[in-house]
Amino acid sequence: MGDEPIVIPVPGTAELHLLTRSGAVEVRAEERADVVIESGAPSEHRIESDATGRIKLPSAKGGSAKLVLRCPMGSDVVVGTISGDVDLHGQLGAVRVTTVSGSIRVERAEALDARSVAGHIEIDHCSGQCRLQTKSGRAVCNGAGSAQVSTISGQIKLGETAGTVRAQSASGAVEVDMRSAGDVKVRTMSGPVRVAVPRDVRPSTSLHSLSGRPRSECEEGNDCEIRVQSLSGRIEVLPS
Repeated sequence: MGDEPIVIPVPGTAELHLLTRSGAVEVRAEERADVVIESGAPSEHRIESDATGRIKLPSAKGGSAKLVLRCPMGSDVVVGTISGDVDLHGQLGAVRVTTVSGSIRVERAEALDARSVAGHIEIDHCSGQCRLQTKSGRAVCNGAGSAQVSTISGQIKLGETAGTVRAQSASGAVEVDMRSAGDVKVRTMSGPVRVAVPRDVRPSTSLHSLSGRPRSECEEGNDCEIRVQSLSGRIEVLPS
């Protein structure tokens, strides 16, 4: 393709399937009616596309080139990498990212499933279901409809959650800031847990720690349920 970008017209939104080995991936969602592959694409004859907007890009140039493209807002994106970082900007639809050691950063998505073994995961906002999984990396989401997050030693930090929360970690700290009433369930081995509850929400709490002393400063009620279990971690449920 040389240095010339590849332009693929799409009907409305696109469905992108991107694969690379060690190359980074950068996607920018914009108000446009096409997909523009600016760099890192394989030769044009290896790009698969159809009239529905479904586009598949296999690894190019040994899998180490950075893949950069632009797509319509609301497009669905599936990315698979081994060690390349993934950066997704703008408003996207359903997003699924899998990587071994690369970090994942997503600005905005309607639904999200992000998994990394050792990389950090950082999400600005997911309006629907947000599923994050990493072993040693940090998992952060600044806003979500509902969230399901698991780590082994990485920190979990969830802000502005509007729905149910399920969080599990072995030794990483867990922080949950609720935006509205939603059931919260957290399990840890030794990591500390802090849940911030809106002042107008009265939760039913069940807090258990074998060696720590759970603390709740919220007025009890039936607006939602907060369940936290830890072997030795500190547990705090506080009004925000």
